[in-house]
Amino acid sequence: MPNFSSRCLALLLAGSIFAGSAPAIAQQANGWGIPLTDVTPDTSIRYGTLPNGMKYAIMRNAIPKGAGAVRLRFEFGSIGERDDERGLAHFIEHMAFNGSTHVPEGEMVKILERKGLKFGPDTNAITGFDTTTYMLDLPKTDDDTVDTALMLFREVASEVKFDPAAVDRERGVVLGEKRVRDTYQLHQLEDQIGFQLPSTPYPNRIPIGLENVLKTAPADRLKDLYHRYYQPQNATLVFVGDADPALIEKKILARFSDWKGAGAAGPALPRGKVDLKRGAEFHSFSDPAVATTVSLTSFRPWEEPADTLAERRRNAVRALAAATFNRRIQRLVAAPDSVILGGGVSTNDSDDAALGVSLGIVAKDGSWKQALGIAEQELRRALTYGFNATELKTQKMDMLGLFKKGVEQTESRTHQSLANTILGTVDKPDFVTTPAFRLANFEKIYPSITPTEVTAAFREMWSGSAPLVHVSAKEAITTPVLATAYADSARIAVAAPVEEAAVAFGYAKFGEPGKIVEDRRVADLGIRTIRFANNVRLNIKQTDFEKGKIAYSARLAGGTVALPQNQPGIATMLSASAAMSATRKHSLDDIRTILAGHDVSPGWSVQTDAFVAAGNTSAKDIALQMKLSAAYLTDPGYRAEAETQWKNIVPIVDKQLTATPANLLGSRLPAILASNDLRFGIPPTSELEKRNLSQASAAMAPFVTQAPIEIGIVGDVDENAAIKAVAESFGALPARLASEPVNPGTKTAHFRTDTSLIQLSHSGGADQALVGAAWPTDDDHDFRKEVGLAMLGEVMDLMLTESVREELGDSYGVSVGSDMSDVYKGFGFLLVSSVVAPDKVDEVEGAIAKVARSLRDKPVSDDILLRARTPMLESAAKETRQNSYWLRYVDEAQTEADRLDRIRTRDKLIRSITAADLQALAKQYLVDGKEQRVRILSDKLQTASAATKDATAKAN
Repeated sequence: MPNFSSRCLALLLAGSIFAGSAPAIAQQANGWGIPLTDVTPDTSIRYGTLPNGMKYAIMRNAIPKGAGAVRLRFEFGSIGERDDERGLAHFIEHMAFNGSTHVPEGEMVKILERKGLKFGPDTNAITGFDTTTYMLDLPKTDDDTVDTALMLFREVASEVKFDPAAVDRERGVVLGEKRVRDTYQLHQLEDQIGFQLPSTPYPNRIPIGLENVLKTAPADRLKDLYHRYYQPQNATLVFVGDADPALIEKKILARFSDWKGAGAAGPALPRGKVDLKRGAEFHSFSDPAVATTVSLTSFRPWEEPADTLAERRRNAVRALAAATFNRRIQRLVAAPDSVILGGGVSTNDSDDAALGVSLGIVAKDGSWKQALGIAEQELRRALTYGFNATELKTQKMDMLGLFKKGVEQTESRTHQSLANTILGTVDKPDFVTTPAFRLANFEKIYPSITPTEVTAAFREMWSGSAPLVHVSAKEAITTPVLATAYADSARIAVAAPVEEAAVAFGYAKFGEPGKIVEDRRVADLGIRTIRFANNVRLNIKQTDFEKGKIAYSARLAGGTVALPQNQPGIATMLSASAAMSATRKHSLDDIRTILAGHDVSPGWSVQTDAFVAAGNTSAKDIALQMKLSAAYLTDPGYRAEAETQWKNIVPIVDKQLTATPANLLGSRLPAILASNDLRFGIPPTSELEKRNLSQASAAMAPFVTQAPIEIGIVGDVDENAAIKAVAESFGALPARLASEPVNPGTKTAHFRTDTSLIQLSHSGGADQALVGAAWPTDDDHDFRKEVGLAMLGEVMDLMLTESVREELGDSYGVSVGSDMSDVYKGFGFLLVSSVVAPDKVDEVEGAIAKVARSLRDKPVSDDILLRARTPMLESAAKETRQNSYWLRYVDEAQTEADRLDRIRTRDKLIRSITAADLQALAKQYLVDGKEQRVRILSDKLQTASAATKDATAKAN
């Protein structure tokens, strides 16, 4: 299938490409029948193939401890459909969760919920062009949980029932998903694939399918397609988790060995052909919401050689070529007057048909011609003059840094990421290798990779067919106009690139290291709190559950609440432009060059009550990260290139935020619910357009120089190293305020009291409507109440999913969430929303009201409470083994010390909430008549309605 991401680097990091020298070994095969080569596979993975042809792989992994991930993949997707089956591969996926020989309709998901798996995050499936993958993330790997997971996957494999009534009930859900996914992005993708790959099945086999097929296909047609391709020889089961591989293998054999395909197997998936002799062609796509993009694509003959060290070298060099070219595009993006916002080269392969490469550029609205010129000329420059030693050195250092990071974080690889890596080698002559093997091999080839070799690889990547030029813009562009613009660019001479000058890091020393004046411990939570003489606070928690990883957060007090309320949008602008704004001494491009190969992150964002530089780093780079974050927060650059980028982004964001009802809900509703307080959500474009970095600089000035700073560091870190890193950066700054000035008015927000219908218009499809309801609640000062309302939201989700999705079949899904502010006093709300067909708005709104009434009138059943509580407990247990969870508390362990009790009491509170408690909360907050009703309809529907009324009036 087409691959629209950069595959080479991903394969490198996952262990599917490399080079070096190693002795030849005797030809053997792994458990999947792939002949071994001079590449050393990861021996911790146990591969096998059952006599019926089903493949399996098992790997022991302890991140997170006691848990696991199971994947069942079929080498079948939408390209295997006939014309009258378009969309049925995906429909089958829905039915697989809906009822089988041994699991009654509607029970499969409930069984998983009782085991602690929440539908969506832990239980999911995806249908692609040529694969369908079922995914379970297991909170436990005890016999009961594993046996249940394998039993359910065995049901999926051959026992799915296609009861006609159940199929009819599921139609609305599938059509609801199609409605949600019917966006300008999907239309753009369909158009681009159709232009690039017209003689392949992909353009006419988008997995979501055709509405008329989904509405009318009989159950027997789904069953027939299911039996054709859900065959053992098409299936692979992967288990990665904290369990004995021998025991898991025994369970797999017992469960799947008797599986036999029903009926004749379907033919091999059709791949079509790619015309490699096709001349240069031009095509455009238009939509009011689309960002201006330009792509140049070339195809060359398909090849899939054996996974050898020599082949891995070829792929490593290709990856370096793409990365070096992409760095040039990044530098153009960072120019002060740039019209482009991003871009680069990526692979665009069509499996078994052709290898492809694409250069994509995203530009400001109306600048397609300039973007096309940049793409054509930069590509020609690279092909003509190649790459130089300076720029290649930067990319080699970056790649080496990634491999070193992989080794350092070997024991932090998650079950999910490892399972996906293994699945990536199914039906391919590739091997999964260890991080240590990949690093060792790259270190061997590192010195010998030259600019000449990398240039040759780049030229080989573009040695195929003439370029296919695709442009997306808000207005249609004719083919002759595109061809003329391309020809005009091709006549412009290009010169060799200028080598980058060496730049030294300007923030190596901030002054004398800070002195510790206070050093304490929160013994039971393992948190150490430090205060330096300049009032900078540091909180550290060592953990061992994510080896090699460190999460950090540097909080500069302030945030949205402290910015000028008469200049809405400053927070949005600062978050969007902070990385590009860089520092006074260095541009972002300088920083990327100086810090090549290091595991550090530039930038920061605006949160409600702080300006925060946060991310992940490693033990060897924690000191460098602290210096970089200190530079960003206390010596911001407000550079011209950031101003340009902001002005280029705003018009694009404007159209995209109104392009779907969900986007509109997320961006505009928060402010409406807060009585039109524009600190919430994203302000309208009319306000964003007024904002500039001069305003931001003035607004930020007092915070940059004196606001309190508190830093959290959590992970695999030595305490003394962390203290030293902060002492030499933030701790060396001039004295800060010990606490932020109190301004109670800024932390006040008022929930909307007018309960009239909130009705908004989006610019997407006429068949997309959103119905919602929001009830005012409270801030999060009462943790038990916060936990209770979160559980009430989970219960509502279960009840509404059953009524709106399963019984009525009106929607793909329902979203329910409780949002209780930790800053704005008394402010919070519980929001329910669902995207539906316009004619179902009243019905779904009634279902929401009915569930709210039911929750007020009587306690929920024990089963619903169990299905809500158990996933919450499992999620809480999983979180406590993640650095990110601890950081939420550690980064304010001194200024918000009382909130540490939430870590201690969360599990107990989740277990203590009763059905009566939920009913009491429903009576207190889900008050009839207090809710804010929300309807978001398409402006096309309203226009059509107005036109009909006008026509009727004229007829009368």
